[in-house]
Amino acid sequence: MDQMTSPGDTQSQDNAIGFRDEIAAIGWLNAEDVMCLLQNGIQSLDDLADLASDELLEIVGTHNLTMETANRVIMAARAHWFEDDLKAAE
Repeated sequence: MDQMTSPGDTQSQDNAIGFRDEIAAIGWLNAEDVMCLLQNGIQSLDDLADLASDELLEIVGTHNLTMETANRVIMAARAHWFEDDLKAAE
């Protein structure tokens, strides 16, 4: 029997794909890390940006990230929050 997907499932899959693309642009996180984030409810760049570094490390583990790298990931995720401020300052 074929499993049908609801529009909500499709939307969720589209969001996950978009999130993966955004994270790929940041770097430092591998596919396994991104899956851990998604499984823990981190489904957007803003969700990632709202984390503290220790929370990020708790979710993805320390196998791939140091505290310094976690800080870089978080700050890179927050960068879009400040784009308008930077444009206004120019």
